[in-house]
Amino acid sequence: LTSFFNVGEHNIIRLEGADWNDTLDMARERGESTAFTAFYGSNLIGLADLITEAGKILGFDRVELFEELTLLLDTIAGKPDYDSIQYKLDTLKAYLTSVSRDISGNQVQISIEDLASDLRAKGNWIIDHIRKNEFITTKDNDRFFNGYYNNDGLRVDGEFPEGVRMNLTAQVFTTMFGLADEAQVEAAYKSTVKYLKDPVTGGYRLNTPLGPNQLNFGRGFAFAYGEKENGSTFSHMAVMHMNALYRRRFVKEAYDIFKSLYTLSNNTNVSRIYPGIPEYFNASGKGLYSYLTGSASWLLMTVLTEMYGIRGKGGNLIIEPKLMAEQFDDGGEAHCRTTFRGRNIIVKYINPGRLEYGQYHIKKVSINGSDLEVEAGSKYIELFWTVLGSLPEKHLNIIIELG
Repeated sequence: LTSFFNVGEHNIIRLEGADWNDTLDMARERGESTAFTAFYGSNLIGLADLITEAGKILGFDRVELFEELTLLLDTIAGKPDYDSIQYKLDTLKAYLTSVSRDISGNQVQISIEDLASDLRAKGNWIIDHIRKNEFITTKDNDRFFNGYYNNDGLRVDGEFPEGVRMNLTAQVFTTMFGLADEAQVEAAYKSTVKYLKDPVTGGYRLNTPLGPNQLNFGRGFAFAYGEKENGSTFSHMAVMHMNALYRRRFVKEAYDIFKSLYTLSNNTNVSRIYPGIPEYFNASGKGLYSYLTGSASWLLMTVLTEMYGIRGKGGNLIIEPKLMAEQFDDGGEAHCRTTFRGRNIIVKYINPGRLEYGQYHIKKVSINGSDLEVEAGSKYIELFWTVLGSLPEKHLNIIIELG
């Protein structure tokens, strides 16, 4: 909540010392992060959804909060003007002053409905603001999101005399969390292919060259272009881009990113590393800093929860395959082993026609040999824990036939 109010002169959350990337560290006074504003906007809406769902499941309709926090839950008492930067800064100052020495200890009861409504209002304001003000169109009609403002208060991305500037991070966070609409996702992806996909290595660079005097933005831009955070194929953000596109069901595009990283990692004559996922690949395709756990965990999570589509939701098991035709073996099968709520499960997909993603739906489902009813044309199924948890077997074989 404090971050929502801590904005710069463009009504975007201040960058301060860094966002996800600690080399964006030299715009503490006037820097702003569109990328993380999008991230926070999604989180506010996500928290609203979670507390609403928790109230239904656990049977409560109010929460107890410390009194000072109500200063930030400002839609409950009135109609705040979030377009006013000064209003936000004044609200933040009042809150920080109230908690600067101690808190009173007084508590207030707030309904879940009011709390969720406040969080959602803030998140939706962010979505509208970024969609309207931070989506760039170049003279060649390429479109993508601006990611940052530098320490001079100037937009980092867009059309400049030395060429178009673009960074991947802003496209990732706006895509991943639903801030970008479908047309914006498609346009931004096409721009990443045009400006960020390396024609030599096939990897997706973190940014285009940003031009002179970028030390008003971050020390990362003192690196040679193509090294580390300055224009390399930075695995962490590339994998998050893949995840974002899978979430939005741009499956072909997401798989292209997966294949680019897979190919780079396995081309050992060029990468000079054992197959794996390093921190980054430089401009010549060499892998450096093996192995980055953030990239590895995001990659494994994305393959499991998005590519194979096996994930939890509110305690239930969702299965939504997003596999391309070439990912099925010669017999038209693909399978994945994992665990869910203490049960070992094997999910086997059968695609006898080797249909492409978008052409198939879930035709038939069985668990340990017992068939389940499936709604015709379903792209995914939700297996309720009331059903799975009642099964006596600890190992579950789930067979999904696609047609």
